[in-house]
Amino acid sequence: MSQMYVVGSHVRDLKNVSLLFNMRGVCLTELMVSLATGAIVLAAALDTFNVVQTRAAKQHRALAHQQDLRLGLEVFEQEARLAVADSIVTASPDTFLFLANVNAQRTTTTSAVVPGQSVLAVQDGSGWGEGKSVTLCGQQACEEHLLSRAGQRYQLVLAEPVGLSLPAGASVEVRNRVVYYTKRDEKGALRLMRMVDGGANVLIGELEDAHFSYRDERGYLTHLPSQVKRVVVEIEQTYSGRRVMREVSLRS
Repeated sequence: MSQMYVVGSHVRDLKNVSLLFNMRGVCLTELMVSLATGAIVLAAALDTFNVVQTRAAKQHRALAHQQDLRLGLEVFEQEARLAVADSIVTASPDTFLFLANVNAQRTTTTSAVVPGQSVLAVQDGSGWGEGKSVTLCGQQACEEHLLSRAGQRYQLVLAEPVGLSLPAGASVEVRNRVVYYTKRDEKGALRLMRMVDGGANVLIGELEDAHFSYRDERGYLTHLPSQVKRVVVEIEQTYSGRRVMREVSLRS
């Protein structure tokens, strides 16, 4: 009886050990399956995150480009309105160059000006930069000059003496050289540039196409600066393919 008990007990121990090993095997398999499933889920989540991030970056870039386009066209429209036919120097498909008083810098003389005079007494010449082009106008005629030094509170100094006699109260104003033109960057992307008195900057970037056209008083196309009454800029965006046109009437 005792021997039978020992044998039975030994058999039960063997079964328990076998069951223990089987349970360990099942747990390890489940763990490996769980890890593999988790890795797949994590990879899918990362892929989804990358897609969402890429899409958000594209949307942000598109919104930023739309903002640049809107602001750039507003600047162009405001400044192009300052031009007149006589102030246009170049009217080509890729360049629009004109003279205008962009920052509304103007003053008047406080005493008469005689031929040969190069120092003008004015109401206020502060903030007028050295080398700026200025126009002096009396009742009969106007003259173009350059400033030899920065303007002072009550004085402007010209690089060359005047040739006209001008009364007190004659107008003096800055004439900025304003250029809008297209240019490709080192990667070949087209940009609309703005340059005022030699300082150039990118007005609108990443364009597929941009060009100017000009119309006379009857609405016909023209490239003669003296006949231009309206200037039209047409722009095609790279990302959206959307075309935008802005037409500006010049001062009469």
